[in-house]
Amino acid sequence: MGKDKKITFSTLWNIKKRYAGGDRILEYCLDGLKGSIELLGTYIINIPCPANKPEETIENLRDNLQRLSEANGTPLPTIPLIDFKVAEIENDPIFQEVITGNANSRVAKLIDQLHNSDWVKVGMNYETNGVCPFCQREYTEDIISDLKQYFNADYENTIEYIKRKGVFYAESVKRIILGDYSNITIVKQQWDSLQQKIERLKEIANSNLNAIREKYKNPSQTLVLEDTSALLSEINETINEANIIISQFNKKLATIANERRIIKSKFWKILRYEYNQTIIDYKSKKHIFDSKQKELIQKKKSIEDSITELKNTVENQQKKIVNIEEAIKHINSMLVDMGIVDFKIIKYKEEESLYRIVRDGSDTPVFKTLSEGERTIISVLYFIETCRGLLDKDTVSKKRIIVIDDPVSSLSNMYIFNIGRLIRNVFYPEIKKDKETKQLTANPKFEQIFIFTHSLYFFYEMTEMAEDKRHLFQALFRVSKNENGSRIETMRYEHIQSDYHSYWMTIRDPNTHPALIANCMRNIIEYFFNFVEKRDLNNVFNQDKFKDHKYQAFQRYINRESHSLGQNIFDFKEFDYRIFMDALKHIFIETGYEEHYNKMMKIK
Repeated sequence: MGKDKKITFSTLWNIKKRYAGGDRILEYCLDGLKGSIELLGTYIINIPCPANKPEETIENLRDNLQRLSEANGTPLPTIPLIDFKVAEIENDPIFQEVITGNANSRVAKLIDQLHNSDWVKVGMNYETNGVCPFCQREYTEDIISDLKQYFNADYENTIEYIKRKGVFYAESVKRIILGDYSNITIVKQQWDSLQQKIERLKEIANSNLNAIREKYKNPSQTLVLEDTSALLSEINETINEANIIISQFNKKLATIANERRIIKSKFWKILRYEYNQTIIDYKSKKHIFDSKQKELIQKKKSIEDSITELKNTVENQQKKIVNIEEAIKHINSMLVDMGIVDFKIIKYKEEESLYRIVRDGSDTPVFKTLSEGERTIISVLYFIETCRGLLDKDTVSKKRIIVIDDPVSSLSNMYIFNIGRLIRNVFYPEIKKDKETKQLTANPKFEQIFIFTHSLYFFYEMTEMAEDKRHLFQALFRVSKNENGSRIETMRYEHIQSDYHSYWMTIRDPNTHPALIANCMRNIIEYFFNFVEKRDLNNVFNQDKFKDHKYQAFQRYINRESHSLGQNIFDFKEFDYRIFMDALKHIFIETGYEEHYNKMMKIK
């Protein structure tokens, strides 16, 4: 699920890449989400998907918000309606009437026959000094009087009526003025349509005005004016549409903070719809994953409950088996194994798992009377017993890592071997060889064991000489320190092979402590025959020579690989330097290495 989630959230993260930066108009919609791919992905996934595709687009939202921002709080002006109230004039029947003079006049018949009363009316304006404007001869007042009687007051009133209508119409045409609102982009569509309709209105209005003027000049002519009321209605309707958009914009401008919230909501709904398939695929996989996870959690809980129950059982059983008496017995037994019999430990308070050290025949505490070496020994033994068992009966045994730091630094050589053997027996893994494959396997008693020492002799004691066993469970390191700090280097067993000679040097001195001499002999035999010659000495020890009673102590000691707590590791009363040296010499003689023996013992 981790991979599917990563792919899905990376895809959704493209939203941040697309809308953060650039013109930054819509970047505020990502506030709080730009710093975390996890937050942004979770946010959009939790938005319900719209049932239908949103009508608006991200571009629309960006343009709307940009206009609101650019307005800087200043409302947009509305567009005034066109005031062109001339429908009454355009539909006046006067323009379809033939306007003539008085039919009862003596000249009426003549003028009607000429079909040109308008020409006669105009000609009368040119009367000068008794000369007829039509024939350029003198005329009598009777003729002029008859003409004036033809163009009587009714005629003049009608002409004046047409003039007034024409003047009003001309004034109305002048009021067909539309300011420049082309900069209001939100009504661009209405503005383009409006301009075309206004031009058409002006064209019709001017045509009607010219017709009215013509009617005024020639009243006898008939004409029909084009009705502009429908076009005017369309124009003002378009203006109203534009003003509604402007009013809505101004309302948004007055509450721009709320409008930004609305735009943000629309922004995420659009994107939620756009990324719906990606989110559906993710949710489907997540549902499967969550179901399996829930099932595993339930199984885990069941297992944990079982573990808890088992722990409780172990703790209850542990309370029954933790026995301070057993620990006291072990520690005292180990003291005796090392030849220490002048003090021991006894129970102090069993409920608190406490001990005290006493001398034989006295229960008085003697810790302050112990030497540094004795204190070290009792500390090591207590540590070993602690590692093997439990201090608290309410504590459940757990995996352990053991660290032993130079436990023999203050011990005499006679105890080094014993402590070393004890540590190997308690802490080293059990080595088993498969009968068929001959392969060695190590069965560790603890998770890890770290042993630090400055003592080369103790180092020899702790090092596994057999190469196959050593590689199986043991690693050697040297820690060195200089002015630049400490350094840890890996070691090979071959790095310490030259110390083989030190064993021979030790046994050549009969005044060396018996335990040290005996241990060096064992190291010599193990090193030379197991490591160098890779030979088995069992057949040698089976010879009658080594069955002699005087060699029993030597044979028992050399052949012993490990020791149980109840056994004395070495009985000093059995040690005889001469017998041990004689036995060692015969081993080399019987195996054909007398020359090597003589060389190492410096016998010429």
